[in-house]
Amino acid sequence: MLLLGFILLIVVVVFALENRAPVTVEFLAWRYDTLVGVAMIAAGVAGAIIIYLSGVVAQARVRSRLRSAEARVKELEQQLKVAASQIPQITYGERE
Repeated sequence: MLLLGFILLIVVVVFALENRAPVTVEFLAWRYDTLVGVAMIAAGVAGAIIIYLSGVVAQARVRSRLRSAEARVKELEQQLKVAASQIPQITYGERE
């Protein structure tokens, strides 16, 4: 995994070095002069962070639903025990 990360780092550095044309990035009242490669890498990192955070939120929702489902299962198991204790026990060979 470390090797894969190192290879990816080399690819990103080569990409940034190959795309050295200056560009002006404007957003609302903000203006920033940078290189094309750096701007594209920054956009990719920002996108990755947004995707990661949305995944964290989705995972939190799933965990919450799981906890609710587990609580419901425990509740139903208790109800089953109560219901089972109310059924008369009949053994094989007994007749009423």
